[in-house]
Amino acid sequence: RLFAYIGREVTEEQVSWELIRLALMSVADTAIIPMQDLLALGAEARMNRPATAEGNWEWRFTPEQIAPPIIAELAKITELSGRSSA
Repeated sequence: RLFAYIGREVTEEQVSWELIRLALMSVADTAIIPMQDLLALGAEARMNRPATAEGNWEWRFTPEQIAPPIIAELAKITELSGRSSA
């Protein structure tokens, strides 16, 4: 369905950034992007598993995970979407 929505093929590696781009390009006043999406992580980084009493809200990121290419891509999309204060 993502292909139908954005009109082009997207690789597995591109999915999270395409969804981030769509969120930031929306008309919504606020766009909240989960850190797991910025880092393109999978199910191992879920914050909450409904109907599970333990193990929720334990995931944490480390500063080392926020590599310069991630910062650069987020800055580019933020600027293009008009959400930058610069």
